Amino acid sequence: MLILQGTVEVEDVSGFLSKYGECAAFLNADYIADLAHAELAARKAIRAWREGRNVAKTLSVEIMLYAAATRQINRAMAVGLRQGRNRVVVVVLNCNSINVLKEEHVLEMDEEKIKRLKEFFKITDEEMEIAGIENLPKLIRERIILFDLNK
Repeated sequence: MLILQGTVEVEDVSGFLSKYGECAAFLNADYIADLAHAELAARKAIRAWREGRNVAKTLSVEIMLYAAATRQINRAMAVGLRQGRNRVVVVVLNCNSINVLKEEHVLEMDEEKIKRLKEFFKITDEEMEIAGIENLPKLIRERIILFDLNK
């Protein structure tokens, strides 16, 4: 498994996913804390897929569910692609290259992203006080582990 980050231009989301959706999972970088977040989600989703514990009909959507730590596909769609320019983390599954990806660092953390992640993953101020802002990615990975255990 290879994990890349960068930007992609998407004219038609359905058309884009029909072309690349089987070979890679494209995750919205604005909802991914760090590469370890994407890697854990991918590893857990692949394992669930192999064990027949999957919720989704495709592996790329299963990875998206794990990255969002939810069974609700509608909620997990926030972690998916949009029309236009997308900042993405790409989990390459079974293809040699993603020739539409312009590789660049897109996982920088700023106040807006911290707020978005806390809200999306329902991380309380009390948790942040105890763990510290530097451990926000660990709290998100904890959500993925709990999702896997409770799935």
